[in-house]
Amino acid sequence: MGSDPPLRLDPVSLARWRDFHAGRLSDAEADPVLSRWKRALAAGISPEGQAAPHGVADGDLVERRARVESLLGGEDMTDVSADLVERPLVAVLSDDEGVIVHADARGYDRRATTARLVEGARWAEGARGTNAIGTAIAERRSVAVIGSAHYERANHALFCYAAPIFDPYGVLAGVFDVSGDVEDDDPTLGLRVRQVASAMQTALRARAYAAAVSGGARIVERMLERSASPAVLLEAPGLVRRANDRARAALRLEDPTGTSTERLFGVSWDVLSKEALRASDDSIFETASSRYRLSFDPIIGPGGRVLSVVVHFDPAPLPARSAARAPEPLPGAFDALFGEDAAVLEAKRRAARFARTPVPILLLAETGTGKELMARAIHAASDRARGAFVAVNCGALSSQLLASELFGYAPGSFTGARAQGQEGKVGAANGGTLFLDEIGEMSPELQAMLLRVLEDGTYARVGEATTRRADFRLVCATCRDLPALVRAGSFRSDLFHRIHGAAIGLPPLRSRTDRVALAESILEELAREASLDAPALGRSAKEHIQEHVWPGNVRELKNALRHALYLASDTIERADFPDLLLEDRPAPAPTSVRSRVEAETEAVRSAVEACGGNLTEAAKRLGVSRSTLYRMLARARPSRR
Repeated sequence: MGSDPPLRLDPVSLARWRDFHAGRLSDAEADPVLSRWKRALAAGISPEGQAAPHGVADGDLVERRARVESLLGGEDMTDVSADLVERPLVAVLSDDEGVIVHADARGYDRRATTARLVEGARWAEGARGTNAIGTAIAERRSVAVIGSAHYERANHALFCYAAPIFDPYGVLAGVFDVSGDVEDDDPTLGLRVRQVASAMQTALRARAYAAAVSGGARIVERMLERSASPAVLLEAPGLVRRANDRARAALRLEDPTGTSTERLFGVSWDVLSKEALRASDDSIFETASSRYRLSFDPIIGPGGRVLSVVVHFDPAPLPARSAARAPEPLPGAFDALFGEDAAVLEAKRRAARFARTPVPILLLAETGTGKELMARAIHAASDRARGAFVAVNCGALSSQLLASELFGYAPGSFTGARAQGQEGKVGAANGGTLFLDEIGEMSPELQAMLLRVLEDGTYARVGEATTRRADFRLVCATCRDLPALVRAGSFRSDLFHRIHGAAIGLPPLRSRTDRVALAESILEELAREASLDAPALGRSAKEHIQEHVWPGNVRELKNALRHALYLASDTIERADFPDLLLEDRPAPAPTSVRSRVEAETEAVRSAVEACGGNLTEAAKRLGVSRSTLYRMLARARPSRR
């Protein structure tokens, strides 16, 4: 929405602009600007502009302005944009069809008129081709269009930053835009534009709640926190905004904010909001060990639409289970694992056979080959499918942290511990599946604790003597040579035989025969997630996919394709891949525990330095969460340089 990182369309040469309009550029040209120009060309827009620029009559403008006035909440446009128009800029607000309903051009008035950045002018793509306002509407995202990236020659002298504004129901309500002379371009204006759009969205939400409930959003949130049962607040168009502490514990989600209704309840917002209006209490929600009857408090916003719903989880008795028949495996459990390669198909076949048994499974594969996807598929095809799937990376935590993460801890068991203690992943997996990735990195002490759970199902939280019980399906994964570790005495032989019920190998990407088909499948998924049309893979891209050794395996391929997706137009070529990937590197050789830690330390330091100390950006660069990056920093050794 309006706060998303902007799409930046930088200038192209005038010769390239002319070549495009003369039809001298091929469809294979990879340029984000060209892909937008093609839309304008298909719509029949003249690159020289219209003889009579598009606009609306005064009466129509008055009506449009009235519809958009709620965005300003009674404020004058000059108040919203005061800090912007002290500079030679024009700040405008358009409606959802790209018609400018407010314009503030102090210090830029004459040039704004010349450029038609005036009230009543229509800036939709269908009227002016590629421009920030119209493209933000077409793509529902923040956009920067600089200089000759504009479709019309007349706008090549402008820079424009625009951000869409969505109402509380997720419907596009308008666009905020700032424009000026291209020589005055300042990229920081993009952030300011998104801030203004976000503030307008927040104000819209606040006014909708104020109209719906006496006391507004604060009263609804207070009702949520005071609920004696687990409760979550869902807002249109279908995301969790808040959850009380009881709900976080019941759902086993530390922070469910932003979780979609589809993921949480398996239904769309439309279905759930209609269910809330039925005022029934016969909806059932189950976790691995609990069962709840759902009740709903819908908040009706302006226009009679459901603005939000408070969902209460009231405990309900678990139905008696029949020991004679286990639940049927979920259909298509292994569909998420694409594979036309013989080794992948054989791995899926073996996994499907063993999934229906209680045999523990050990996945043998390099990092990035899809071990967790395979583990999730095994869970979904097992008789534990209705329980939780809980994943733990044993190589990402120190021994002490891993112990508390796995087994939980008692209140006050160490400095910084939560007052109520923590359950732990073993307890969370009760009735479901526990997936231990990189189990070869587990310390001998933790191996002994895990062995006890596997032998009799009992364990104790860190700092607590009370014995607890857990019943779960175990799936482990490693890229290490476990038999060699057993021989070296760093991995317990009795634990090895406990987890080695069935061994399933996943081939590295460099040895797969279906690399191009896999890339096409991943590309379709990425494009669908981004609401884009999937471009085709060009010849040079296919050759690169076949020739590159892919040391990061499928994870590296997916990141490379995501990078290419946002650079390419109709066809992805080799040049669209990240520069680093254009040089083949040898496959990684097996390393010792010590060298792995040293390599991690160097990677962390390099990422943090490259990002200027910005830990959020460094975490993205490394492909890990901020919490994982903190743990990696804690493990990093002091530099010896």
